[in-house]
Amino acid sequence: SIRYDPDVVARDRNQAEFTKPIWDYLDSAVSARRISDGRRAGSTHRYRRSQFEAEYGVPAEIVTAIWGLESAYGSFRGDHSTLQSLATLAYDGRRAAFFEGELIAALRILDSGDVRPADMRGSWAGAMGHTQFMPSSLLARAVDFDADGKRDIWADDPTDALASTARYLQSFGWTTDQPWGLEVQVPEGFDYTLARRDIRKTLSEWAALGVKPVIGTAPADARASLLLPAGHKGVALVVFNNFKVLETYNRADAYVIGVGHLSDRISGSRAFQASWPKGDAALSREQMRELQTLLKAG
Repeated sequence: SIRYDPDVVARDRNQAEFTKPIWDYLDSAVSARRISDGRRAGSTHRYRRSQFEAEYGVPAEIVTAIWGLESAYGSFRGDHSTLQSLATLAYDGRRAAFFEGELIAALRILDSGDVRPADMRGSWAGAMGHTQFMPSSLLARAVDFDADGKRDIWADDPTDALASTARYLQSFGWTTDQPWGLEVQVPEGFDYTLARRDIRKTLSEWAALGVKPVIGTAPADARASLLLPAGHKGVALVVFNNFKVLETYNRADAYVIGVGHLSDRISGSRAFQASWPKGDAALSREQMRELQTLLKAG
């Protein structure tokens, strides 16, 4: 029953450029509704959450936040045939090798008996279930946490999907008892050339430079980098190893900050205290490329 799906190709060809400034993205990703829904969803599955938190060492709120951003806590899991989408994208050719590999992985999942072909559904690009796993990630890292004989990330019961997400993060090196990041204050006259991901210091070393947490703390030996997602006029963060782990799910800084901050808000922490430079206009992709070209040439 698999057919070429022109709608999938059209979506692949015309993905909207991500030009939202981070404050607009976070207004949606960490909205009051998403926070309250996350607390409610977490409460509903408290027993299971505590089990996989103990098993994998990943805070339940982090997994809940990913669930919230990926499918609105299971409300929007996608209704495209995964096999049809992947076969179409593999045939289309733009990223043929990648999607061919994902199609083969999807067929192996079917061969394992985890799901029926009719129930293997998800986004137009092949991501599936509550937390939008690609087939290769499911094969490599998903778990049958409820012990029913299937790694079922599609079912209304999100147990396997959430536990699999925790195991995914653990497998990429999640550091237990260390935050993803902390909001910090940066002093006047600070040397902003230190705001680089390859420069890592402990909180005490950052404090000696006048960079101090607004709320929260981290282990004394935890090393972090200074991140300024909107430049020197916006929120400043120190980000730890777990930020890098979350990037394996989605490499966009805005996404990782959204997951981290949503998890904090679900846990009861305050919103970011610094203001965003909302008067600044976001650069288009073409403007970013032009700026990068000019910087490289200079």
